[in-house]
Amino acid sequence: LHDLSPWMDRRWHHAAQRVRRRTPVLLELGLATMVITPGEKVRRAAIERFGLRPERVVAVPEAAAHWFRPVETVPAAPAPPYFLFVGTLEPRKNLDMLLEAWREMRRHHAVDLVLAGRRRPDFPEIHPEPGLRLAGEVADSELPALYSGALGFVYPSLYEGFGLPVLEAMQCGAPVIASHAVEEAAGDAAIYADTPRELAGALAELASRPELAAATRQLSLARAREFSWERTARLTRQVYEEARARFGA
Repeated sequence: LHDLSPWMDRRWHHAAQRVRRRTPVLLELGLATMVITPGEKVRRAAIERFGLRPERVVAVPEAAAHWFRPVETVPAAPAPPYFLFVGTLEPRKNLDMLLEAWREMRRHHAVDLVLAGRRRPDFPEIHPEPGLRLAGEVADSELPALYSGALGFVYPSLYEGFGLPVLEAMQCGAPVIASHAVEEAAGDAAIYADTPRELAGALAELASRPELAAATRQLSLARAREFSWERTARLTRQVYEEARARFGA
């Protein structure tokens, strides 16, 4: 049995580096009885890339940790509303498009943009500008309040194996604007935007329509309830049991 889930988990960056080096060798040698992926997209890619038998590759969705929940936030002083991005600042996150769309939206709506996450060396430095807040790495304990206080969580990534930050945001009740790269995680609960024009329009809609924000918050909470680590553990155990049965056959 080989589990690909850590490959996609942003909290296990160093472990993922080791997995990336070893996993292709293990799969190409045919040593894995069963393979677990965090989503159907990765499952299909693994089957195609490594020539795996489809019945031996199972998608088991991830879930947000239990401490991600709505938090009542009371700012010490009046502060402008903000859109939020959480994740590593790297090319595939499509932050150039996010910044372009946010600047266009901000010409008409006084909404800040908060970028939370470490900057990878291959990503150019982002220079401060009015309304842009660079939060850097944020402790897990601080994220629920950050998600809960956001006017919307924005995730325009070009590619994701699953998109765990989307579930974290939804579990905190944040409206989500995202690319279709995270459709497995977001389902019908997100507002999808894949071009700068679509994204700027979605940001403006959320900024100008409180009723849309309220409705999307409810969709987020409902979608998040479909995922849990208990469910993930149960499905993973089923794969382990199948692996044992196949190994003993």
